[in-house]
Amino acid sequence: MSKTYKFLPEDFLELRKKIIELEQEVIEFGREMGESTEQSSETWHDNATYDVARFNFETTAAKLQELIEIRNKATLIEPRTQPPDKVVIGSTVKILSLDTGQTQLVKITRDTVK
Repeated sequence: MSKTYKFLPEDFLELRKKIIELEQEVIEFGREMGESTEQSSETWHDNATYDVARFNFETTAAKLQELIEIRNKATLIEPRTQPPDKVVIGSTVKILSLDTGQTQLVKITRDTVK
């Protein structure tokens, strides 16, 4: 069974922005790797600048791949389509404080479900 990820529209937009950001970083680190081979007599062997750029390239590319896989398995949740008798991400709930008797409306988001 393939894992799926559920996103509110605003969270999915943030995921897409992060993917674009990481794509640009991968391009930049690749450029740095290439430039580092032209700045000295060393092409890649014993070249610290190349090693750092390669490390940054590889770790950023791995993060990018992970986010792309999540995006490809994502489904959007529209809060209006959720059953009114269930609390799910995107629901707005009323919380009653038994100590004070005050009520508060809280929208369940990725930040409230940690």
